[in-house]
Amino acid sequence: MSEKITIGLADHQLYFRKGVMAALVKEKDFRLLWEAAAIQDLVQLLHRSCPDILLVGLEIKGFDFFSFVEQKKIRYPSLKVIVLTSSDDLWQAKELLDAGVNAILPRESEEDTAVAAILAVAENDIYFNELVSRALLTRLRRKNLGAPVDTLRLSKNEIRVLELLAEGYKTQEIANRIFLSAKSVENIRYHLKIKTGVSSSISLVAYALRNRLIR
Repeated sequence: MSEKITIGLADHQLYFRKGVMAALVKEKDFRLLWEAAAIQDLVQLLHRSCPDILLVGLEIKGFDFFSFVEQKKIRYPSLKVIVLTSSDDLWQAKELLDAGVNAILPRESEEDTAVAAILAVAENDIYFNELVSRALLTRLRRKNLGAPVDTLRLSKNEIRVLELLAEGYKTQEIANRIFLSAKSVENIRYHLKIKTGVSSSISLVAYALRNRLIR
């Protein structure tokens, strides 16, 4: 990775922030830009310096998360958001994904899990864990699946890339498994988004599942 992934951290608990920061500074590919304990500080710091990824706890007092996400789409369109939550509520997780969150992590996640989530979101826009996968499948079941998309013709490599994305593999891991370069995998993913008319990896996987392009 040529440049470090910049990270902003916002959470109401001091010792939780200290624990997260201690884990982040161990990683050579990460650079912590700032930390915030309150929503006012978060807004000001974002305005001064927007990171690549925001790690944010849902329990910050006065934090209207869904309004924040709507605003960040306009002000900070490149910002990727990883939510830290003590809840495993499936409906809340589905709403967070609908709002445009890139990953949802339990607050008690191990360091390795948090690191893997940051790397996956930075590279693939999404990190699949059990909660995200269940929420995504729940969302799909609520929609009318209908018939498979007959007009969309995908190559074997395109289907395999979709399958591996759905399983949470990163670009280089996908490349290794299907014997292509990482650049080729990125190109396949780019053209899949054009074919399906979606703009993110999570929407791409959702489209593939909804239309039975993958199982």
